[in-house]
Amino acid sequence: MRHAGKLITVTDAMCAPAPTLASIQREKNAAFAHALVMGWLVYLNDILNLNKPMTEEQIELCAQEVNNNYFNLKMSDLTYLFKKIISGQYGEFYESLTIAKVLSFFRDYFEERCQVAETESYRTHADFSSNEEFNYSQNLRRIWHGKSQKS
Repeated sequence: MRHAGKLITVTDAMCAPAPTLASIQREKNAAFAHALVMGWLVYLNDILNLNKPMTEEQIELCAQEVNNNYFNLKMSDLTYLFKKIISGQYGEFYESLTIAKVLSFFRDYFEERCQVAETESYRTHADFSSNEEFNYSQNLRRIWHGKSQKS
């Protein structure tokens, strides 16, 4: 969580130069990526000081589900997501943490991330399209050349 302060928005997490779970699985191995997610879940389990924390078996199963379903998330996404969970942005835990709750946090975050990515993609496309239709440098050259020819 040391670098979590730098991640203020979903866009920050998406654009951070961090590896995805899939790339970690490819470059290291699946067991390594699984252990990373388990480490995050153990940390979450401990930091929330719950009366009914997840068991080791539940943590292992939850980590497996995360790696199977959210492998395209970056480590920066996980950092930002766990920061939001710990700060209470996903609601109350009522003294317990379950696999279903954690996976719902991932599902909500993933949907939010996809919406932000779609908006960013649309904005980039619109900017590119508008540059094509109205190229400032070409239009300035036309205006500049037109004035110099009239003078």
